[in-house]
Amino acid sequence: AVKSAVSGKAPDEDVGGARSRMSALDLASAYLSYVKQMILEQSNLEVDPDEPLEVMVAVPAQSSSRQRYLTMEAFRRAGFQLLGLLNEPTAAALEYAHHSPRSLSARSPKSYVVVYDLGGGTFDTAAVSLKNQSFELISSEGVSSLGGNDFDDLIAGSVLSECGIAGLADTDYIRLLERCRRAKESLLLTSRRILIDTSEILEEDEVVLSLGVIESLCEPLIEKTIESVRALFENLRKQGIDPDNTRELGAVYLVGGSVNFPPVLKRLRREFGRKLQLAPQSHASTAVGLAIAADSDSGVAIREASTRHFGVWREGADGVEKIFDPILDRHSGLQEGNPLKVERVYHPAHSVGCLRFVECTQLDHMHTPGGEVTPWDHVLFPYDPELKKEEDLHLFLEAKADAAKWQEIVETYDYEPNGLIRVAIENRTSGYRREYILE
Repeated sequence: AVKSAVSGKAPDEDVGGARSRMSALDLASAYLSYVKQMILEQSNLEVDPDEPLEVMVAVPAQSSSRQRYLTMEAFRRAGFQLLGLLNEPTAAALEYAHHSPRSLSARSPKSYVVVYDLGGGTFDTAAVSLKNQSFELISSEGVSSLGGNDFDDLIAGSVLSECGIAGLADTDYIRLLERCRRAKESLLLTSRRILIDTSEILEEDEVVLSLGVIESLCEPLIEKTIESVRALFENLRKQGIDPDNTRELGAVYLVGGSVNFPPVLKRLRREFGRKLQLAPQSHASTAVGLAIAADSDSGVAIREASTRHFGVWREGADGVEKIFDPILDRHSGLQEGNPLKVERVYHPAHSVGCLRFVECTQLDHMHTPGGEVTPWDHVLFPYDPELKKEEDLHLFLEAKADAAKWQEIVETYDYEPNGLIRVAIENRTSGYRREYILE
């Protein structure tokens, strides 16, 4: 519930109601502080309360940069010592290699694995390189708002429809969703019906539904995941990798708590056949992979990639038209522990620069943002040296000055592995600069 509440939110964005105002970062930090307390007081982990509690953290591959920053900062505020942050498919690929050591041998033709990760609220698919024990995220796709919770919702809707009920109170519906989840997770591939315990919620003690009906309702959602995998394969072809070459493809590796849902498994088997491999503990693959990544003696090298485009709307050459400048490509490599640096140099047309930053999952042929678009901060910078001490630059946004066009402006971006983006803007001609942390 906490993950759903803060997903897609800016760190300082309110997630509470009128009675309880709390920012997304405060909520995540409070929850993780509670988790730390439970680990120290009720787990079998022997650790001194004053000893740093180390964690390796994973996020969905399609997480925006601000979600990554929120996650990392929340762990820090809760008192954890962060060892690093990985995309969940990369962690799953580490676990795959751990169970399939032959795929990493020098004689193995297997060069990458495709991870199909269907969790409770998100879906990710990614291709991860296996060459030389160097786990590099080659490409990724996904749907940030699709997971097992959606299947639970469809089953609950079917229960209410079967009973002729239009709706329930929120608390009762949440209880029904939990019963539907338990019933879903108890299903076998041979199951033909699904039995939901509705005692103390509805007049009927139980409701029996045809699994064929549920499968039909879930099919459009499952197809969305298949379409993402197909898009991933097309990305691989563009990079010179043939996904039809089964000698190079280690497997389409199934992980996540929702991959064992029979309609999902049946559809995937029809689509990918022998390429499929179900993780031994699909619900724990990411955790095992994170443990391997945290082990300094594991001998693995990790190279992540940005999974979203990041750029800025800026003035065109005529000073009127706005153009989108992609600063970071979604496939930009990030060597573990090191930031990615990008620089822009130009001469402005206006006296004040208004830079509006945007993150997105797609760019068309004209470099226009599309797909899931997340607006970021906007920054005002005085190009004209006469304005560098002005407090309200909004007053000069439309102004043009001859002095500005003779100024050489340099923007330097540092994209850190935790999703934090820093930008320094310098008027190199007149010798002043400002630095920003973008949110």
